[in-house]
Amino acid sequence: MRSLTDEYGPEGTFSFSERYFDYESYVVFDKETILNVSLALAAVFVIMFLFTANVVITLFVLLCVILVDLFVFGLLFFWDITLNSVTIVNIVIAIGLSVDYSAHIAHAYLGINPPKTDSEGRMLTSHEMRVFKARGALGAMGTSVFHGALSTFLAIVVLAPSESYIFKSFFRMWFGIIVFGVANGFVLLPVLLSLCGPLNDVV
Repeated sequence: MRSLTDEYGPEGTFSFSERYFDYESYVVFDKETILNVSLALAAVFVIMFLFTANVVITLFVLLCVILVDLFVFGLLFFWDITLNSVTIVNIVIAIGLSVDYSAHIAHAYLGINPPKTDSEGRMLTSHEMRVFKARGALGAMGTSVFHGALSTFLAIVVLAPSESYIFKSFFRMWFGIIVFGVANGFVLLPVLLSLCGPLNDVV
């Protein structure tokens, strides 16, 4: 329409419709998505680093958050949900929501001091101390994180039988965010911490 108006319309004329606002969003769709997701991830990195003062822990949490977004993108394909303004908003929200499932466990890991020896007086290896800290973090925060995920799921489960596209998309995406976020926080993150987590006691 713009090219037609520029080529055949009188000087200074333009076409307008309320639908153009919808069309304009698709012009900048990819750029705005990348910008918003990047800024959200940058905010996660800065805040996590300020609270943990540990680069390794911060990168582990950031990895878990990025993977949740990637998994949700894959879930969209299997549930035949297209990328649009509704789903992209939820993709950005997923970053803030999923960080909760990993950040508490990672922070608790830093606050646990492992013993230097076992009950028989044998010196523990670095791996055994990391495993001790990872188990302690899950024991300290696992229940709270799980209850948070369960309460979030109960809040959105009422949307499951809805016939509205927005409500269905919202439920399916948040279901994926919760499942993937909990899986990363309860499975992936403790494994990473037990393999190469920091052994310092900085909280």
